[in-house]
Amino acid sequence: MTEYDVVEYPHRPFAQFQPDRLAVLATLFGMQPQNPACCRVLELGCGSGGSLIPLADLLPNATFLGIDLAQTAIDQGRKRIDSLALRNVRLEQMDLMDFPAEAGQFDYIIAHGLFSWVPEPVRTRALRICQGHLAQDGIACISYNAYPGCHVRQMWRDMMLFHTAQFDDPRDKIDQARSILHLVAHGTRRDDAAHRLAKEEVARRSGMSDSSIFHDDLAPVWQPFLFHDFVSMAEGHGMQYLAEAIYRDMQSTSIGGDAAQVLQALRATDRIRYEQYLDFFRMRRLRQTLLCRQGVALRDEADVSRMAQFHYSAPLRDVAPQGDALPAGARAWRNDLNEVTATTDNPVGLAALAAIADAWPATVPFADMAAITGDRESLCTALHSYYASSLLNVHALPRMAVRVAGERPQVWRVARLEAALGSSIPQLNLGTIDLENEAIRGLLQLIDGTRTRSELEAAAGGRDALDSILRDMARKALLVS
Repeated sequence: MTEYDVVEYPHRPFAQFQPDRLAVLATLFGMQPQNPACCRVLELGCGSGGSLIPLADLLPNATFLGIDLAQTAIDQGRKRIDSLALRNVRLEQMDLMDFPAEAGQFDYIIAHGLFSWVPEPVRTRALRICQGHLAQDGIACISYNAYPGCHVRQMWRDMMLFHTAQFDDPRDKIDQARSILHLVAHGTRRDDAAHRLAKEEVARRSGMSDSSIFHDDLAPVWQPFLFHDFVSMAEGHGMQYLAEAIYRDMQSTSIGGDAAQVLQALRATDRIRYEQYLDFFRMRRLRQTLLCRQGVALRDEADVSRMAQFHYSAPLRDVAPQGDALPAGARAWRNDLNEVTATTDNPVGLAALAAIADAWPATVPFADMAAITGDRESLCTALHSYYASSLLNVHALPRMAVRVAGERPQVWRVARLEAALGSSIPQLNLGTIDLENEAIRGLLQLIDGTRTRSELEAAAGGRDALDSILRDMARKALLVS
């Protein structure tokens, strides 16, 4: 039995690791990745399939394999797969060291929450699996704790490990880990830099789940890496650096002064040193690094013209400016998911953002926006800028979703299943919703396409209440009809 059998890891998808998003990054840097609609995906350390199961439902012509050491998690995932009658996803209880050579090639290999939390032989094995099983134009994504930010985390981890060593029960360990941080941060009248830093750590962990604290801060193995050291390990196994899973993490726009000049010079000559110095300046704690095979020709900079190949989405709202009024013709757009806001007076950009806002939660193809603006080059430049700031998401595949509920509304069946199980609710964009309202959770399960609006009104508390709930569900990318 593993620690993951005792304290379950959260069952949820991670939008940044879906092949639809990874293919975009690979394409921008010169690769020709496999179409996500018919790809093969391997996840190392898949847990209960929180990422793979929603993907398998959305991409019926793709195939998915997940392996994990925790039998409890695998059993839970298999029950979900059986409930959905999925035939294109398989979860196996397996030690990573025993991964079979005959498993074949995969277009996308994902290892999230694994690399920094396993012993060195297992890390080496994970890289060898990538080396031996990644397709020629495949993409591997590996997350890991990063220095220098984790030097700060190490200090708090040492305190938590010392304090919790006297407790055996995982629940007690989690509670006491939170307690010691709070005591250090607030148990003194001192207000120096160290104690302000402690208060920031307490605030940071207040948003973390208990299982995240147990499996990260209190993990028996917890090994951060400098970025350049991780890349050296990957190169030793026939891989090379491609990008980061979140494109904004590669940008230096938030860095100013002399540091900006250093980064600008490095970016043009040495991508690895550029990224390493970016980590130093940002005190980065976590990386989500994409790798590909050595020998694959990559661009040093993203090919902005390739933005014309993609589809776009974001829950955007036209918002009032804060402080000074906007210049004439300018508008401010806000992404309701990540709260990124951008202001522009560029007519091409404004037209594109309006089209994306109107289409949400569905995607908009580049061609539709080009037909509106009539300027493909300027449109590519504008969309790239918004992507680099995380104002919008970019997709290799279109996503169909419902903006207005029909007469027999239907919530995505994967979301209905997770609502019934009491888990976080996955969205069609592979975000998640933590739904605390049990009445809404129950209603969500009833919205399965078999009932009319009239039949749902009583459960919702009336017509107006149902209309409001359905609008909210559409906005949250939960409806398929």
